[in-house]
Amino acid sequence: MEDYLILLYYCYSPIEDVELFRKTHHQFCIDHKLLGRIIVAEEGINGSVSGLKADCDKYMAHLKADPRFSHIQFKIEPHHAHAFQKLHVRVKNEIVHSGLRHIDPNKKTGRHIEPEDFRKLKDQEDVVIVDVRSDYESAVGKFKDAITLDIANFRDFPAKVNELEPHKGKKIITYCTGGIKCEKASAYLLEKGFKNVSQLHGGIINYSHETGGED
Repeated sequence: MEDYLILLYYCYSPIEDVELFRKTHHQFCIDHKLLGRIIVAEEGINGSVSGLKADCDKYMAHLKADPRFSHIQFKIEPHHAHAFQKLHVRVKNEIVHSGLRHIDPNKKTGRHIEPEDFRKLKDQEDVVIVDVRSDYESAVGKFKDAITLDIANFRDFPAKVNELEPHKGKKIITYCTGGIKCEKASAYLLEKGFKNVSQLHGGIINYSHETGGED
């Protein structure tokens, strides 16, 4: 019986007192028996947690009630038990390590493409699909004909962008697991002079849920 939920989420939104937010957020998770990994930074929040459905519902409502995170989107997966064994809420410099701290996805990022539109576009001749995940992740599974950049970690992405120069005149669509890496990857491509840059909204997880994972 699937009485639990797994939540995957991120939100780029400024947090002024990160240490205070971490403390109060950690306590809320404890009070609601949530387990998982949450990263908070001055630029926002990124997490994956599990808990009983009622507790997860309260957690989502709690975050959305905060004006900073009112636009947050959750990827929700029913589960039969906790998916994590412990709770970690940590402060870091970025919510996903990229080395691109100067980029604010709220000001500049690639156009979001919904899964069904992505499915229709991905095989067109003037479209180039770019996997911005690590080589380990792309080896597990990637979109057919997607370009991979052989990176061990996302922080290596900026150094590999020059490999995409031959495709600069085409329509670039980036994708990752849940969408968070693409927010900065697509913005960095725009910064480097790529004109037509989009990203798969919600990443592979959202695409799989909505289309069945075609290709």
